[in-house]
Amino acid sequence: MDADSGTIAPQQPSGRSLDWSGGAAVLLIGIGGSWSAGNVGPVVGELSREFDISLTGVGLLSGTIFFLATVAGLLYAPRTAERLGLTRALAVGCALGAAGSVVFALSPGFLGLAVGRVLAGVGLGLAAGLGPVLARVTGGIGRVGLFGAAFQLGIALGLGVGSVLSDLDVDWRVGFLITAAVTLSAIPFVLGEHIPAELREPTPGFLRAAIRSRSAWRLAVLFMAMFAVPLTLGAWFVHYVTVEGSLRPALAGGLAFVLFGASALMREIGGKLAGRGVSPVLLAGAMPWLAAAGLAAIGLDLSAGVVTGAVLLMAAGFALPYATMMVEGQRLFPAEPARPTALLSMAGTAVSIVTIPVLGAVLAAGEGDAAFLVLAAFVALAGVLNLRPAGEPVLAAPEPDAPGAFERANH
Repeated sequence: MDADSGTIAPQQPSGRSLDWSGGAAVLLIGIGGSWSAGNVGPVVGELSREFDISLTGVGLLSGTIFFLATVAGLLYAPRTAERLGLTRALAVGCALGAAGSVVFALSPGFLGLAVGRVLAGVGLGLAAGLGPVLARVTGGIGRVGLFGAAFQLGIALGLGVGSVLSDLDVDWRVGFLITAAVTLSAIPFVLGEHIPAELREPTPGFLRAAIRSRSAWRLAVLFMAMFAVPLTLGAWFVHYVTVEGSLRPALAGGLAFVLFGASALMREIGGKLAGRGVSPVLLAGAMPWLAAAGLAAIGLDLSAGVVTGAVLLMAAGFALPYATMMVEGQRLFPAEPARPTALLSMAGTAVSIVTIPVLGAVLAAGEGDAAFLVLAAFVALAGVLNLRPAGEPVLAAPEPDAPGAFERANH
């Protein structure tokens, strides 16, 4: 692995991959980066009252502004790693995420809140784009599953801790300062990683080759299904099952926490299964059908028992493919795996910018059941398209003695 340029050599993880500090770095990057995706929801009322902004304005902060910044972070993640090094780029992402939470907590007005969400979103983009690369090089596909689990756990903790603090009448700012502290805690572990490697100049032509690759497009659809649909559910699940169904808000909120919390566990399990040789066809192709079944069940029946079962199906179906699809994405461009990981993650996240308000409009029109059936069909299609592995890389790795190559160690 080239920690400075984001390139990766075809080698197995060393004994150092089992070192606990590498796992701690991956775990804290995932939790700290994604915590911001869940910490606004529990304090919507407080923000609306204190800053005299509408629920639409709060939605802009929690969704549109935040995820636009996340897409920007994903877009520039590979270049940041090329210029600063993988571990330094991740440390910058942690610092930006923490700064965003602090700015949000101390802001006197809407503009400051927006700036805080932009900083946190860019930090999340760097973490989401580069975290899986660090995970794979320090611990193989199993640790990629750990990163995915940490990412989902961060969202669940943002929702859960924020809700508990709100119920205890603790000032909403405390939750954002906790977010900042957790995000900063990853930096010493990240910078402690030492990955000596060969530095190469960035290889041109990846985006053009990816656009022409059927494997890249099939994986892109899977990333959209596995990323955008859960993020959209996070915005509207509680509203739909309480307003359109008969669930009490407390139960609906608890099930939303279970959805992301169980997904964290399932992402870890998915990584272990992949590491033990379970076929990518099963994990990335067939498992999304579980999520599709859960979505379809909610579209057809909103009773408490059915919704609970659907949540468990979705938790498994959205999570088990994670490690496999991340590694399949990195194989598209083995010379610089941060590029396909960031590109595919960006595609999945960008879709949610559109689907969140569209689903809201559909729910307002009373067509939620049809919308959930459409989502189910899309997720099932993503699974069908990935019933075979990604295939050959879109670009081969450059030769070690290619012009411009030189050796450098990264700390």
